[in-house]
Amino acid sequence: MNTNTSLAGRTAIVTGAGGGIGRGLALALAAAGANVVIAARRAVTGDETLALVRQEGGSAISVQTDVGVRADIERAVAAAVENFGGLDIVVHNASSGQSGTPTKLEEIDDARWDEQYATALDAAFYLAQASFEHLKRGRRGRFIILSSSQALHGGAMNPIYVAVKSAQRGMVKGLAREWGPHGIVVNGIAPASETDTSKAYFEKYPQVKEQILGNIPLRRLGDTRVDIGGAIVALCSDQMQFVTGQVIPVDGGGYTAL
Repeated sequence: MNTNTSLAGRTAIVTGAGGGIGRGLALALAAAGANVVIAARRAVTGDETLALVRQEGGSAISVQTDVGVRADIERAVAAAVENFGGLDIVVHNASSGQSGTPTKLEEIDDARWDEQYATALDAAFYLAQASFEHLKRGRRGRFIILSSSQALHGGAMNPIYVAVKSAQRGMVKGLAREWGPHGIVVNGIAPASETDTSKAYFEKYPQVKEQILGNIPLRRLGDTRVDIGGAIVALCSDQMQFVTGQVIPVDGGGYTAL
C-alpha cells in the first residue's frame, strides 16, 4: 500500500458499485485502507463486489440502493455511520442505463429524460444533503462526482447525457464554494475507461473503439481500478486537500483543452 495516499480509518460510499467503474473504485478505495459502503441498485451485484473486496482483505458492506430514491440514499449513509462510525468520502458514480445509448433529441421520451436526471442529479442532491453533516465533522470530507468529458466539449446524439453531466459540473463548482469553509473538498472527474459492458460493445463494433483510441494520445482506455480508481484515491488523500471545485479529465489526454 502506498502510505502517501493511505485512507486507513476513513469511510467511503460509492454509488453504482455493483459493476463497471464503480466496482473498480470500491476495490481501489478498499485497497487504500478505506471502509467502503457499496451502494448498488441490485443486491446481487453489490454482493459480488463485496466478496471481491473481502477476498483482498478489505473492509466493506453492501447496501441495496436506488440512487433516485432519497430514502435509499439516507439508508446508505446511515449504514456507513452505524457500521463504521462516520462518513468521510462520497463518490457518486452511478449512471443511467440509458446514458450510453445514442439517441436523437426528437426521439427521446419523458421516461428517458426522467431516468437520467434522477440518476445524475436527484441522486447527487440527495447524497449531498444526507452526507453534509458527516463530511464536515472531521474537516477532511471528500465529495466526488463522476462527470464526463462531454460536459466539457459536448456531444451529438446524446443530449440528455450532456445536459445532466454539465449540470453535475456546475454542482461541483457550487458545492466547492459553499462547503470549502467546512473543510470539505468537492471535485469531479471525467473518465475514459473500459468496462465489461464496453468491451462487449467494442467486440461487436471494433471500429468505434479504434475511433475513440485515435483521439487519445496514450492510445488506450483507462483501467477502472488502477487508472480511474487511482485518481479517486489521490483526490481523497491529504496530498490533494488544496484542490477543489475541479472536474479533472482522467482520459489519457483525450480532452486537452483545459
